[in-house]
Amino acid sequence: MKRVKTLTAISMGVALLASLAPAMAQGAAFRHYVACGLSENAKPAHLCQKKRDKGAFFRSTKNDVFYTVCVKFPTKRRLCAPKQEAKAGTLYVNKITTNIPGKHRVTWFVQGKKVGEYVFRVKG
Repeated sequence: MKRVKTLTAISMGVALLASLAPAMAQGAAFRHYVACGLSENAKPAHLCQKKRDKGAFFRSTKNDVFYTVCVKFPTKRRLCAPKQEAKAGTLYVNKITTNIPGKHRVTWFVQGKKVGEYVFRVKG
């Protein structure tokens, strides 16, 4: 009986991996992150100094889309930028103007559906 359960578990695992392979081969439709800086060369970061510029970066890798980016501040206040167009392959940045120490949550939406989330902290 133990052998049958093990064989069944292995079969299910192989089937799951086989079903994920095509999805992984297609790649991600969006790239999104927060960086301590506004330059296209700024690296993703989860901790930014209080006085540094902060940016929410977004790229649609496959299609032109309209996206919205929202920030939830440590004060629980949520602020969303107006809907913006993103041409496929172009990197866009939205400046995050905050000096509030603590955890910030940035969320990106395309056609009303959440496509990404990134948490970063501002060090006081």
